[in-house]
Amino acid sequence: MSKNKFTVAEGFKKDTILSRSKKRLIFYILMFALPLLQFALFYIYVNVNTITLAFTRYDQNLEGLGYTVHFVGFENISKAWRFFSSSGPMIMSSLKLYICNLVIVMGLALIFSYYIAKKFMLAGFFRVVLYLPHVVSSVVLVLLYKYIVGDVFAIVGKKLFGEEFMEANGLSEGLLGGNASASVKYGVVLFYNLWIGFGANVMLFTGSMSSIDQSIIESAWLDGVNIVQEFIHIYIPMIFPTFTTFVVTGITGIFANQMNMYTFFGTAGLADFDVFGYYLYRNTVKGDVYSKTAKGLSYPEIAALGVIITLILVPITLLVRKLMETYGPRTD
Repeated sequence: MSKNKFTVAEGFKKDTILSRSKKRLIFYILMFALPLLQFALFYIYVNVNTITLAFTRYDQNLEGLGYTVHFVGFENISKAWRFFSSSGPMIMSSLKLYICNLVIVMGLALIFSYYIAKKFMLAGFFRVVLYLPHVVSSVVLVLLYKYIVGDVFAIVGKKLFGEEFMEANGLSEGLLGGNASASVKYGVVLFYNLWIGFGANVMLFTGSMSSIDQSIIESAWLDGVNIVQEFIHIYIPMIFPTFTTFVVTGITGIFANQMNMYTFFGTAGLADFDVFGYYLYRNTVKGDVYSKTAKGLSYPEIAALGVIITLILVPITLLVRKLMETYGPRTD
């Protein structure tokens, strides 16, 4: 009798263990199902479809509906390369944004992050103020910014400098008005992007600096280092991996960054200047699988352009990361 009871209890225990294992397996499957589905759909499928699209052409059927698909080899690649090689001004506008972000925004963000991490005077106030723009919608910020550089600037400028001066310099309608020069408009949009990206960089750098072990800093104090030496020889090497990540990810987004110009100007764009990412976005929104106009790009040509940009940026990105990891400051 006791043997039977033991057997039943042992069998119940085994069933319980199997039941728990099944529940855990189901839990793991459900946990990984959505991320894997998203990866397969939005990364693998999108990239495979883009590469396939880069080597095909869609011809609209004259009789009936639909398209006829043709494999065209490197025809789209050739067209996309001709477009890319003739897009010097747009490429330069995108490169200027990246360089200004790297030199001005990153440099100031490192200094402000150090100030906040050291908890100097009003450090908490600066932390809140710098993060506030990221709480408000970008559309609201752009509307407010356009109002300031437009109507407000025009009214104040006329009162301070006179209408003749403002009209002579093309500023009577503001910094983004129709009479303003292309360089002025680009500078206004560039300043907004630098300002809006400053707070995020400060927050991330501050988080990295705050995680530095205080015993290392105290040891440096005992060795007699000053604030500048502490910043250069301790803080910079300790957060250099974070800085490297910013530089590398910035390179990958050079030709995709549209400088918030869609929020400023919609799909109409500007005749004065253009940015590569903004141009691609407008063509994607207005485009189709075949070219509707001589100036626009079709989806296969845009896909081919994406392949070209990838082939250009991938080796540059890997090289920059390797150089920064090899020759960058070390913690040892």
